[in-house]
Amino acid sequence: MWINTPSARLAVAAHRSLRLNAARGARLRAVQGTLWVTIDDDPRDIVLEPGESFTVESDRPLVVMPLGACATLDVKSAASPPGSRARLGSWLLALWPQTTAVGART
Repeated sequence: MWINTPSARLAVAAHRSLRLNAARGARLRAVQGTLWVTIDDDPRDIVLEPGESFTVESDRPLVVMPLGACATLDVKSAASPPGSRARLGSWLLALWPQTTAVGART
């Protein structure tokens, strides 16, 4: 499955895993349960307890698994520069009304 969104809340069942690709800058936060994060070619193992978060520092694929029972994970992608609409698809930007002042349309 491919998910393309600035943020998502994902439930991860016991004995299942999530693989994230090109996630540099994304923030992973454990909401419920304990999560284990491992990154390809990285010697670290990251364990997140509820409320703890980790910001991904590379584009290497990573795997997230619950330790024990199911867990819930928030994923928030890297923020766009202020005032940027870079994350919106060009088709959506074409529909989005452009404004020059409050309430004014171009």
